[in-house]
Amino acid sequence: MEKPSGTRKIASFFLRFLRVVVVLAIAVALAKLLISLKEKPEKKEIVKTPPSVKVMLATPVSKTMTIDAFGTVKPRKLVKIATEVPGRIEYIHPSFIEGGLIHKGEVLIRIDQRSYKLDRQTGQVRIRQADTDIKSLKQDIENLKNDILLSKANVELAKKELKRIKALSKNQFASKNSLDKAEQQYLQAKISLQNIGNRLSLTDALMEQKNAALAMARVDFQKADLALKKTQVKSEFDGLILDKSVEKGEYINPGQVLGSIYKKGGLDVDVRIPLEKMKWIEAFFENGKTPEAKVMMANSDRLQPHVWNAKVARIKAKIDEKTRTLPMTLEILNSDITIKNIFDLKPGTFVKCSIVGETYENIFILPRYLLKRDNILFTVNDNHLKMKKVNVLRKFEDEIYINGGLNPGDNIIFSPLPGAIEGMKLNIKQNGK
Repeated sequence: MEKPSGTRKIASFFLRFLRVVVVLAIAVALAKLLISLKEKPEKKEIVKTPPSVKVMLATPVSKTMTIDAFGTVKPRKLVKIATEVPGRIEYIHPSFIEGGLIHKGEVLIRIDQRSYKLDRQTGQVRIRQADTDIKSLKQDIENLKNDILLSKANVELAKKELKRIKALSKNQFASKNSLDKAEQQYLQAKISLQNIGNRLSLTDALMEQKNAALAMARVDFQKADLALKKTQVKSEFDGLILDKSVEKGEYINPGQVLGSIYKKGGLDVDVRIPLEKMKWIEAFFENGKTPEAKVMMANSDRLQPHVWNAKVARIKAKIDEKTRTLPMTLEILNSDITIKNIFDLKPGTFVKCSIVGETYENIFILPRYLLKRDNILFTVNDNHLKMKKVNVLRKFEDEIYINGGLNPGDNIIFSPLPGAIEGMKLNIKQNGK
């Protein structure tokens, strides 16, 4: 006889439940067994270890302050080349090209001189002519003076003759005709003397006129000679051609710029110094001296860049209104140029300048990152943290210069120290380990 289906379902459910209960019971028993077999851990007390730090010794040094600035090289003496007379160019110096080296006294440009030489010759002829006129007039004056002496003698003779004829006429030994003739000769002698005297008196004005003509001829000659000299443009110094804007055969006018030349070895740099940095070099100017400087190319990749000596030549008259900086000019001392060396300083070079300021003794130079807020340095004193407030003389790039608050031999912490508290105990790592 078969069991009903409902009874079978209940029996199957009961068997599954029973298996789950048996598995759980076995698992609980095994867990208790494992827990009972586990050894109990030993209790250890936590020992606090002081943090370890790296330290450096505070060592005083002597330090010369410098002011760094950037600028562009420019010629100290730049001359624009031009002529004062017009004409066609017949000669140009072979080195009159950009970068060409010109020596003192060499002719850079010469204009066609033919017409100027003719003007000079004309001036010479006029001088000779005026000089001849003066010599001729001087001879005329001498002749007139001699004529006056002769004329005076002639007047005296005529006067004596007239007196003798008058005496004879009174005694009726001379005729009326003879008397009239004697009087006429006397008057003619006096007129001749007066004419010669008048001519001699005019010679002073005539001589002055001749001298003026000679002076004017000499002036014209000097002008013609000067114009002839101005047809040549010579260099007044050893220099290098900066630019050129003319060619041979061109006609040029007075004042037309033909190029420019700057003095060899004469270079300057204009720099601008912030006012707050002037204190490092202020003492030099108060003592009537000028600071020295060093100049080097700012964009050079050479391993050992060349350094040029320089000095502060002058300070400009006003402060730059836009940047609030003080412009000054550095005079480069050893900037002589040899056209074979491309690394020589040239106008337009971007350079870095270091102006040498005052020297401070017994100061401490430390990495800038060591300085905490309120100018605090972490130091170690008897294995305890000592926060020292220091006086910072200057912050320069990644360094600080300290001139107060530190003592020689102080241990300065240079490793990280999170959670720093004044007086906390520290361990100093030996040999940086």
